[in-house]
Amino acid sequence: MTAPDRDIQSVDAEPARGRPRDPRTDDAIMTATRQLLIEVGYDQVTMESIARAAGVSRPTIYRRWPSKAHVVFEAAFGTDGGSAGLPRSGDFETDLREFIRGSVAFWREPVIEAATMGILAERHRDSELHIRTQQLLDDRIRGELADLVRAGAEQGVVRADIDTDTLFNVVVGTAFYGVLVDGRADTDQLVDSLCSLVMQGAQIQEKEC
Repeated sequence: MTAPDRDIQSVDAEPARGRPRDPRTDDAIMTATRQLLIEVGYDQVTMESIARAAGVSRPTIYRRWPSKAHVVFEAAFGTDGGSAGLPRSGDFETDLREFIRGSVAFWREPVIEAATMGILAERHRDSELHIRTQQLLDDRIRGELADLVRAGAEQGVVRADIDTDTLFNVVVGTAFYGVLVDGRADTDQLVDSLCSLVMQGAQIQEKEC
């Protein structure tokens, strides 16, 4: 019987016993983790260095997160339920371009880059560590793209049968590869290329006379 995968995700605390958790402590730990990721990189970040930078003890961190990977994932990818969606112009291609630009900008953030590459490397070192890659951009963002495609179908400019999950993976995966693997520095060119690729595949083709 094999051991179950350990999922890297935002970890909810167990029900509090005694005093409730101080949100200021959580904020200090998250801030310290993000700063260390930028300054020294994932490999050099330790639970001890996070505790020292945050002004807390190591047991304080371990009571909240079971490993460095969990702390880093929360610091980099923890969702912000109050964040607003992208503005809509009403033109599918314009709105798609802004969605893609947002994806490219996401991967260019120094904290995101350091955390992503570090956690992916961790996955190779520990075969029992399973990374829920779909959480790198949360379901809210996936839903925004689905809404965008539905709007495009209603406008009559894209096919109604587009698989939005596959399209999401194409957009986010290509942006990820272009920024973090290929190292493409020209954001506009990457956005233009990816937008053109999506439009060619998604547009309703005019019937030949």
